[in-house]
Amino acid sequence: MRKMLLIVIAATMALPLFAMGNQDGGSRTVDRYDNTYQVEVKTLNYFLLLDTTAQRVAANTQDHLVEQDRFGRFIPSLAESWTPNADSTVWTFKLRKGQKWVDHTGTPTTYEITADDFVEGFRYVSDPANGIRNISSVRNVIKGLYDYYYTLVDIDGGKIQDKTREAALATFGTVGVKALDAYTVEYTLTQPTPFFLSYLIMDLFYPVEKAFLDAVGPANLGIAKENMLYSGGYYLSDWQRDKLIVMTRNEHNWDKDNITVRSINMQKVSDPTVELQMFMRGELSSALLSAEQAKALEGSPFQDKVYMTDLTSVTFWWHPNYQSPNPEFNAFIRNENFRKALYYGIDHEKFLSLDDQVNPKGLIRSTIIPEDQCFDEKGRDFTDYPGVKEFKDRGNPYNPAKAREYLAKAIAELTDGKGSIRGVTAGPVDMKPIADFSVDGKLPIQMVYVHTTSSKSTTEALLFQAMMKDTFGDDTINVVLGQFVDNAYREAILPLKYDMMWSSFRFAYADPMAQFGRLVTDGGFLNMAVDSSKKTNTLFDKTLYDLVQAAAAETVLSRRYAAFAKVEKHIQDKAYIMPYRAGGGSYTISRMVPYTVPRGGFGVTRFKYKGMIVESQPLTAARVAELRTAFFEEFNKLTAK
Repeated sequence: MRKMLLIVIAATMALPLFAMGNQDGGSRTVDRYDNTYQVEVKTLNYFLLLDTTAQRVAANTQDHLVEQDRFGRFIPSLAESWTPNADSTVWTFKLRKGQKWVDHTGTPTTYEITADDFVEGFRYVSDPANGIRNISSVRNVIKGLYDYYYTLVDIDGGKIQDKTREAALATFGTVGVKALDAYTVEYTLTQPTPFFLSYLIMDLFYPVEKAFLDAVGPANLGIAKENMLYSGGYYLSDWQRDKLIVMTRNEHNWDKDNITVRSINMQKVSDPTVELQMFMRGELSSALLSAEQAKALEGSPFQDKVYMTDLTSVTFWWHPNYQSPNPEFNAFIRNENFRKALYYGIDHEKFLSLDDQVNPKGLIRSTIIPEDQCFDEKGRDFTDYPGVKEFKDRGNPYNPAKAREYLAKAIAELTDGKGSIRGVTAGPVDMKPIADFSVDGKLPIQMVYVHTTSSKSTTEALLFQAMMKDTFGDDTINVVLGQFVDNAYREAILPLKYDMMWSSFRFAYADPMAQFGRLVTDGGFLNMAVDSSKKTNTLFDKTLYDLVQAAAAETVLSRRYAAFAKVEKHIQDKAYIMPYRAGGGSYTISRMVPYTVPRGGFGVTRFKYKGMIVESQPLTAARVAELRTAFFEEFNKLTAK
């Protein structure tokens, strides 16, 4: 049985990299990595990571107290050691001495990285005025944070008028994040949390230098390379918006000898066809391929260089909008039978064949919590608990007959028998600029599916539209296609301009609450079971809310997981969201040697380049397979009980 790999002794260090050799025609290592990004960021504020571009920059230009090695074990970073108390409610970290912040030229500043910087970083994320999205993940974890945060919320909202904002900010000392001395930081938690180390690689736990933050102003942190200081293995040496991001090795970093690539160059490229062409010209170190591109390389000199990446902890799911401005969809999505009709009406295997024509089943993930990430005190995987394993083993739920049966029940419950939807009147629906249409309050139901402007996303949208028609006919559901240009969260999800889309979450820390907290708790992503005393909600499930609260209160992992298994089962039985795909599993062609970078399903680990080895020639698929076998043989030895 496997051990939980994520809680390790403080002094554990990474094992040396396995020998790489020159197996691809005498390929040699190079010290530059060239890749691309698609989404331009508005800010590189490393506490406010809204897209993968910002996450990649933050992961490499800032260090945490701890990090993960290439096997996923927690090892020292800016903290050289740590000690939890007996029940894991107080964690004390000893920092390295003499570590300096560097500026955008790589020059050390006069600022030393101290315990106060971690306190100031948490002070920043704890202020609701700074708009940090992920704070809900830890609001109930750090002692005193919930009351501190909501006092500020209530002052800002006018509910508290007998206390000033300045007076509330002065009470931050009640929050369980303290500098005991210049090189010791202590976290006090609300309950035993043996998996606390996995929180510490989230963006919420980065340090910040207060004097520098005060000088640039909180609102300006990260708007330019000059408006940040850097504590990590790289610093941001160039940032040309909509064109180029360059990160250069920090020669003053505590671990610079293990940062093997000196320069990370990220060019903005929106067209995957151009990306492949650039790789073939030698301008990129890696390129992700569509299934069509991979097939087109058959018979070319690159045929034996295409391989499939490993799956990740990121989970993709169908994401309905429970606060849709579309009254027809709004009426139906609250109906359990309609949600189940959608659940059984989408052919996940067919949809995923756009990514992998050979083995689309291999990409399916049918659980909200990913496998191989959460292990109890006996090494049991959360996804093997009753209530979750059934969904894990289910695979593709597509069943058109069952889907039509559920839709018929929903229509009977929500219409007058003559095709008119109860409570819905005709009128325009404003989802501009994504979609602009009218409803007549009658069948077929108008359902807006939102996608990007990319060719792949458009193909996915057309396939989804065709699936709905094939499964349900065109007299019950009419899929209207709408587009956003750049960022799903800012353009569609936040302003609620969609009915249906796919979405994904990175797995933030080593506990089921990492996902369920985003879905069903106060301030969560879907707000299906929020505390109504703090936030008005349009879909409150008291049973679900109580299940989450009961599970979150358990501190023994096996009991906690058994309780959270009931949460997952309830969400899936109600079809509130519909998981369908694991992250990763992409066709790629690369000069980067796999299994040389940090491994981990939490926080920003999967974006780190430390330890990466890049070669001058593309790796063959055969060599990657050999490296994969060797890596997992070693990995399994480490995780075997």
